[in-house]
Amino acid sequence: MRFIVLGDLHFAEYHQPELTEARNRLFRAFFAQIAALKPDIVFALGDTVNYGTLAELTNLYRLVAATDLPFIAVTGNHDLASLEKAEVAPFFLGGRTPASVNELYTAFNFEQVRFILLDTSRIKLSDLDWSGYVSEEQVEWLRAEIARFNTIATHQYLIVLGHHPIFGTTERSTEEMLSIFNSAEVYESFATLSGTLGIYFCGHNHAHSIIGPDALGWYFVQTAAPLDCRSFRLVTVTENRVEIETLDFDLSDPTLRQAFELARTGIESSFEPQEHAVVYGTFLDRSLTIKREMEVPASL
Repeated sequence: MRFIVLGDLHFAEYHQPELTEARNRLFRAFFAQIAALKPDIVFALGDTVNYGTLAELTNLYRLVAATDLPFIAVTGNHDLASLEKAEVAPFFLGGRTPASVNELYTAFNFEQVRFILLDTSRIKLSDLDWSGYVSEEQVEWLRAEIARFNTIATHQYLIVLGHHPIFGTTERSTEEMLSIFNSAEVYESFATLSGTLGIYFCGHNHAHSIIGPDALGWYFVQTAAPLDCRSFRLVTVTENRVEIETLDFDLSDPTLRQAFELARTGIESSFEPQEHAVVYGTFLDRSLTIKREMEVPASL
């Protein structure tokens, strides 16, 4: 199977019609280029929109629908800037029913992978605290999910996706409010995984970063915002390996490159464009191949 991972899209609303048109032109191109790869799933790692309005979410999903992408978004802090979780719920988890009546997290199977989608965003964005938080209820659910995974031999990989990083893992995750506040509790749940490797995909910090394996065999893959890094992740999963590549969007068309600059610099607040060289990372932050150790049958 192949799936795409998108960092923080920050799809924003603008007051000027020319900026709105530039945004639409850019994201149509982004989604068309992704659709051409024919991925099984496209994951958006939160902060999918900038101000968290229904207008942003509705307009974004119109563009997604036009390219028929198998799009699944998890919540980011910006997605909860204006509305309650119940109000934004139809736009997240790819139409799947949340495992909680109060939060937006779930799990599902696809071929040899068990995917867990976390809800690391607080109830509405606080201007004073944009760190992540995983509720006690969700931590208990996560631990139960991993325990269940440990008993199912048909699932070869566990892949977890959330917006905020685990503290002390990927780039900038030790800085204030740039990780899950209760990372220790979440990582304790990760630590219960046995018999296979685990991968945690996150965003939030607008920089490509890959760390791992750690002492427990976990890999941490942070993906930068496309409006900064001009790129996305392509993940290929086979029976014996996971390959993570970073692919650049094609912005060679001058009109598209202009739309890119207008869209990223025209956001009035809550998004500060970063230099490409800073967020793009090293080669090791952009490429990773994880080989799965296969069981060797006992000799007769």
